[in-house]
Order: sequence, then C-alpha cells, then structure tokens
Amino acid sequence: MAGLRCVFAYSTGIFLPLVLRAEGVYAEAASRQAFGPHGEPITDSNDTRSWSLPQVHIEVNDQAGFTDSSGGSSSGGENSFEMQADHWIDELPRDGRVTITVAWPQAGLPESRTTLVLEGLDDLHERVLPLL
Repeated sequence: MAGLRCVFAYSTGIFLPLVLRAEGVYAEAASRQAFGPHGEPITDSNDTRSWSLPQVHIEVNDQAGFTDSSGGSSSGGENSFEMQADHWIDELPRDGRVTITVAWPQAGLPESRTTLVLEGLDDLHERVLPLL
C-alpha cells in the first residue's frame, strides 16, 4: 500500500512525504528489493545491482518525470515492511493539479495513480512569511 502523509506547499514548490507499507509475502519481497545483501538500505537510485526501489512519477504543469527521494527511512523483514520517502516538486501547479503515480512491480506493488487538486495556491507567495 502506498500513501501520502500530507502535502506541504511552499512558495517555491511542494513537499510530498510518501509512505509504503507491506505485510506478509509482499513485506518479504519489498525487504529483498530494498535492502542489500548485508541488510543495509539502498539509497542510490542509480545502483544497478539486483534490487530495486519504488518508482514515483509526478505530472505537474504539463511536465512529467520520475522523482528521487530526498530522504526517508526503511525497515522491515519477513512479516512487515515500511518505507518513508520525501519528494520535492520544485514548482507550484498553475492549475492546482498534481498527478502522482507509484509502482514497485519487483516487490508486488502494482501501479497506483491519483490526481491531487490543491486549492488556494494562486497567492501563496503573498501569504507565506519567511522565518529567516
């Protein structure tokens, strides 16, 4: 199961903290894909060894592409698995729409797609008060 914890809108972009959870055979498959041979998490999305990471595809403002997570954590084993990953979109959607597609076929997570409709972003830069 893939989920979005919340959406943080900034004047320069959107922060998306995602979480993936699995149980049973899916947890075992996800753990095999996410951890190396000695149990350390895979953090380099360009790593070409035999494991994989979830694919997160974003569409905003007529642009589309895969994102890399900028942080997070993973834990799991044979019975349960959880991965938290943070994603950044470096612009606000002009029409308020952000489409997120998540898939991890190597771990048994089929493609799931949703479109968020974010309202009230037009004047966000005027309403945000920088702290520093």
